[in-house]
Amino acid sequence: MSKYPEAMTIEPLSEHQWVIPTLVKWYRSEWEPYYGSEGPGDAKADLVSRCNRNAIPYGLVAIENNHVVATAALDIDVTTNLTPSVVGLLVGPEYRRRGVATALLRATEHHARELGYRRLYVSTTVLHSLLHRLGWRATGHVEFLNNERGSIYVREL
Repeated sequence: MSKYPEAMTIEPLSEHQWVIPTLVKWYRSEWEPYYGSEGPGDAKADLVSRCNRNAIPYGLVAIENNHVVATAALDIDVTTNLTPSVVGLLVGPEYRRRGVATALLRATEHHARELGYRRLYVSTTVLHSLLHRLGWRATGHVEFLNNERGSIYVREL
C-alpha cells in the first residue's frame, strides 16, 4: 500500500472553505444522479453545512501544495439514515491509488472517536477491499439513487 504524499495534510473543511467551488464541481461530476442538474442534492449546501468544528456534519479536506486533493465528511447518510457515516469521500482522479482515501478514513475515525462515537458507518459501491483491509465489517446492502446496489460497512471505534 502506498503512503500518502508527505506534503499532504488533512484539515477541517471549515479552515479551507476556498476549496468548496472545486469540490462542488467534483461532486457534480462524480455523483451526477444525485448532485447533477436533475438530481435532488445540493453539493454547495452540503459542503457548506460540513464547515462545523466540533459537531457533525463535519468535513475534512486533504491539501497538498495549496491544492485540494480529496475530501470526506462525518454526517448522516441520506441513503441509509445511519449516523455518523463517512459521506462524500472523494479523491481527485490524479491523486487516486496513493493512500489518500486511507488517510481520510483514518482521520474520520479519529474525529468520530473525539466526538464520542463508538461506531462509524459507510455505504459504498467501490471501497470494498480498502474497507476490509482497514478493519471495517460489511453489515448490509443498500440501493442508491442511480439504482446501483452497494454495501453498508461498520467500524467499531
